[in-house]
Amino acid sequence: MTQFFIDGFRVKDFFVYRTVRHLTLSFIVVICLLMAATVPARAGNGKAQVVVGFVGSPPPGFQNVLLNVQAVRINSKNSPSPTGGGWQRIPTPPGIGGQNQNAELQIDLNASQNIPQLFNTAGVKPNKYHTAELLLDPNSPGILIPNCPQSPGGGEGCIRYPIALNNSNVILVNDSSSTGLVAPGKNQLGVLILQVQVMVNQAPTTPSGAYKVTITLTTVPPNSVQAIVTGAVTVNASGTAGSTGKVRSLRVTAEAIGTNTAIANSRVKTGPGCPAPAPGCYTLALPVAGGLNGSVNGFGTLYDLAVSGGGNTYAAERLLPLYPGQSPTSINFTVTGPEMLGSITGKVTDICTGNPIVGATLQLLIPPDSNGSADCLTNPEQCVSVATASTNNAGGFPLPGTLLIPPEFGNIPILAKGATYAMQITAPGYDNLVVLAKPSPQNKSNGGSCSIDGGTTFSKCNLTLNTGTISGTIPIVPPISGQTTLVQVFAEDTGTNNVVGALTMPVTVTSSNPGSVIFPKLNVPTSGTFDLFATTIDLYQGVVDPYQGHTIAVLPGVTGPAACTNVAVAFDQTIDCIGHGSITGQVANPNLGTSVVLSKDDVQLTNSIVENQAPNMSPTNNYSFCIPADTYGVQRFQLPLPDPNVTPLAMPSPLPDGAVTSVTIAPAPLAGGPNPTPTPAIKCPTTCSNPDGTCPGVCNNMIAPIL
Repeated sequence: MTQFFIDGFRVKDFFVYRTVRHLTLSFIVVICLLMAATVPARAGNGKAQVVVGFVGSPPPGFQNVLLNVQAVRINSKNSPSPTGGGWQRIPTPPGIGGQNQNAELQIDLNASQNIPQLFNTAGVKPNKYHTAELLLDPNSPGILIPNCPQSPGGGEGCIRYPIALNNSNVILVNDSSSTGLVAPGKNQLGVLILQVQVMVNQAPTTPSGAYKVTITLTTVPPNSVQAIVTGAVTVNASGTAGSTGKVRSLRVTAEAIGTNTAIANSRVKTGPGCPAPAPGCYTLALPVAGGLNGSVNGFGTLYDLAVSGGGNTYAAERLLPLYPGQSPTSINFTVTGPEMLGSITGKVTDICTGNPIVGATLQLLIPPDSNGSADCLTNPEQCVSVATASTNNAGGFPLPGTLLIPPEFGNIPILAKGATYAMQITAPGYDNLVVLAKPSPQNKSNGGSCSIDGGTTFSKCNLTLNTGTISGTIPIVPPISGQTTLVQVFAEDTGTNNVVGALTMPVTVTSSNPGSVIFPKLNVPTSGTFDLFATTIDLYQGVVDPYQGHTIAVLPGVTGPAACTNVAVAFDQTIDCIGHGSITGQVANPNLGTSVVLSKDDVQLTNSIVENQAPNMSPTNNYSFCIPADTYGVQRFQLPLPDPNVTPLAMPSPLPDGAVTSVTIAPAPLAGGPNPTPTPAIKCPTTCSNPDGTCPGVCNNMIAPIL
């Protein structure tokens, strides 16, 4: 799995995992979308659209290169005044960082070196645009997190450093040629891919200092990193009663294969922009994996398409692999409408305790056109998600929508008598559940009905999920007086990165702790075998640190509980203050399906993308981990190369591709105390401290090539 940050600290990405139907997001899809984690916004009232994406060109040696983007603006003039007219603004997506003009989206340039990260889509005036500008947060333009230095004495690695811009927070790119940067016509979609390069001019001179950097902007030919998918959507009149209330607009959404993770969507348009005789059509610009791997086309990326809205029936398709510069044969759909619309409402609770399950994900599934016989009840991974809902703090669903965007579960086409949808319910720590579901008309109050016995009986959609629990103890060296340590425990399927559960809240450890963490019951699916690992959430100079300074305790091969029972375990590894560390290296002959997995005692902890691959200039094929000093295993993993002529039945999973390499990171030299090392003494950073007043100093890096 990937990693991400919550309130500044690194945790395993089980939240993303549990919103999808497969145990692991396809790695190549993770690269291009997780940093944004949102759907590009729908277009405004303009008669053209522009989608903006970023390709990163970061400096080497950094775990993360994060920029805080507020907007992109485009102008038809070659040298426009910053305060003059003609600017068209592409803002951050709705709900990202706020709703005002200063809302911002954080992008990681390391994760977008080979595949663009889509920023947003917005309506603009049809025109030829010669100038684009990137607007960064003027107060906090970004953050750099370096890997550890390879010898003591440098700045500390694996912590956050602010950046200070040598140039303005508004970075311009200009193309005065006859083609311009982007030229969307009426009822057309224009694609603008911006390459963002960060050059370090000066490293910080103090622990809390800033990296001085220069940021430049260039453009990337869209055909080198994207595919254009087009098609017709035909609406056949059904003759049934029309819908009531607010209706979602008819859209085609591209999703990461086998998930409900939307990458981009297109409103179905009508009129002269559509090829005859189709009354409606759509256009999607999708990021895709190229690279050099012996394939003429490159690696390829897998997508599902879902058609929904407009008061019509759903439609779906699973696509052949997409490649850079490709415009595949039109993917056409036929839907029926307007139909009577209904809703599905209900509650999701814990079968053992009766407590509500917060944040459960519900999805309506239908077979793709290319596999119409797929049984979504027994093989949900072969189906496409066409509507999604989540539970609130009381376990109820769906969450309310807005006047402009009503909830998807409030706009469900009612099928012919006797027909049903498959609805899958997932939540961290619980068994997946797939039921049959029928919506009820919007003017009814019963909220639909569900069947858990294959359609024999139906009742209100108050559903229960099965679970068991694991609790236990972990040895720990308690912090010194005045400090606390937060401990989080994760469970994953044995031998995999498939995180299936975690504590709802970390355990707080104080100096009065007797030397052992007692962690409460964490929910896990039933009747499995799990690997557990415990990690800390630490501070560095009073700020939450994205990478911890305590050792990670692991416990492999725990036999899971039966339903509504608990398994008590005892870790035999001690969590101790050890300090930061990092592992870096190069991967031989990678492609865009290659990753590197980090493990400890056969328990997988996280993975790393392979950065800066061909066809980039001077590819480095680097990978890196920020991880506490200890002994680990690093191993190459590989996604299967898609067959360009075969539509996959389900999402593929990465598999081991080579032996595990053992790597030991030397602990950092001690700082502080009566005999500090190095000399002169450096102040304890408070990531963690030892009882004698010493603490880990500047961290070490280990280099480990992967063959």
